[in-house]
Amino acid sequence: MVDPIRVLHVDDDPEFVEMTATFLERADERITVETATAVDEALAQLDGADVDCIVSDYDMPGRNGIEFLETVRTGRPKLPFVLFTGRGSEEIASRAISAGVTEYLQKGGGTDQYTVLANRIENSVRAFRAETAVSRTEERYHNLVDTAPIPIIVFDRDGVLVYSNDAAVDFLNADTHAGLEGSTFTDFLHPEDREHASERFERLMEEGIPLPEVEFRLRAVDGEIKPATVATAPGYYRGEKVAQAMAYR
Repeated sequence: MVDPIRVLHVDDDPEFVEMTATFLERADERITVETATAVDEALAQLDGADVDCIVSDYDMPGRNGIEFLETVRTGRPKLPFVLFTGRGSEEIASRAISAGVTEYLQKGGGTDQYTVLANRIENSVRAFRAETAVSRTEERYHNLVDTAPIPIIVFDRDGVLVYSNDAAVDFLNADTHAGLEGSTFTDFLHPEDREHASERFERLMEEGIPLPEVEFRLRAVDGEIKPATVATAPGYYRGEKVAQAMAYR
């Protein structure tokens, strides 16, 4: 099974939107196209439709394609939006980019343009879905970890802190999460434990498997030393491989 791609094509030429729908659906079997011949009509459709991508002309009566894009962006800031226009200029392209257009494609002759348009749609939707999946995974991660009773800190490949839960902020005697930002994992260790921790970090990032628990002397932001048992495991955060450290006493 392949995921369908639902496209809303907006152009004030009724024959052109119907022809474009035919060629797009022929170019990619996943694509289904709904059409509108005015921006107001398109906005009404968007209110009750689950759309994966918008394709819009620029030069239309009432509101043009960039005005349409600006309206869409107020509620759907990352929805793929392709400006497919016969009126191309550097000024229009610049305004479209500033307004947050996903793709800019000028209409041309022949049917090859529809293959190009279908590819642009497919690529944009794939990237949007991947980003959305990462965001949802991150949200679930926060829902789980934020309320965990044990300190949890996440470090990127360079060993720099990218996330800490509330329990970690309390454990490390920090006032806020911002008080931990920019720190490396060695900043939270007794100087005599840093070499061992660095070896474990490199092993964790290279092998990608959880490591046995170990006793470390953790150093809070005010210098207090707190002995603790530390467990480390690999993970992914915002699409990047990370090291997760969990501590308990």
